[in-house]
Amino acid sequence: MASFFDKRSIPMRILTALCNLMLVNFCFLVGCVPILTIGASLTSLYRITIKIAAGENPSVFREFFSCYKQNFLKSTGFFFVYCLLTAFFSFEIYMVRTMLPQQYQWSMYPAFFFLFAIFASASYAFPLIAWFDETVKQTIKNSLLLALTNLPTTILFAVVSAGVAAAWYFETIITFSILIFMGFGIIAIIFSFFLKKIFEKHGAVITSDEESVGL
Repeated sequence: MASFFDKRSIPMRILTALCNLMLVNFCFLVGCVPILTIGASLTSLYRITIKIAAGENPSVFREFFSCYKQNFLKSTGFFFVYCLLTAFFSFEIYMVRTMLPQQYQWSMYPAFFFLFAIFASASYAFPLIAWFDETVKQTIKNSLLLALTNLPTTILFAVVSAGVAAAWYFETIITFSILIFMGFGIIAIIFSFFLKKIFEKHGAVITSDEESVGL
C-alpha cells in the first residue's frame, strides 16, 4: 500500500493529473465568464494541460492566472478576430443557402474552406501564445504552417470538436454537465499530447516555467 501512495507511482500520478484537470477546468470556466476573455482562458488552459501531458505537476492556480494576465491582450485580440471572421463566413454561407438558386450553391464552398482555415489556425494559435514568445505576425504565420504540416492532427482536432458539437446538439444537458465537470480539460489534454510533441520539435521546454523563444 505504501507504494500506492508514493507520488511517483502510476496510480498517484493518474489521480494527480485528474485532480489537476478538474482544477484547470474550473479555472478555464471562471476565466471565460466575460465571453470575450475566452481566448485568454484558452491560452492558459493549454499552458497547464501541455505540462500535464508531459507528466508534470504544475501549480494550477498560480500558473493559470499568471499566463492569463501575461497573455490577456494578445489572446483576446486573436479571439475577437477569429470570432469576426467566423461570423462573416458563416453569414455568407447562410446568405448563399437562403437567397441563391440551387445551381449557385457551390459558391459557398470557399466559405467552408476559410472556416476550416480559421479553426485550424485557432487550434494552434492559442497554444503557441502559451508556449512561445512571438509577435502577432509570427503567431499567425506559424499557426497556419503547423496546421498545414500536421494536417492529420489538425483534421483529428476538427473531428473531435465536431463530435463535441454534435453531442451538445443531441444531448445538451449531459454534454453540458460533462464539460462543466472536467470536459474542457479532457478535450485540451487530448489535444495537448499531440501539441507537446509538435512543440518540442520546435524548442519548447515543457518542464520549464519560462516561455520558449519562438519557432
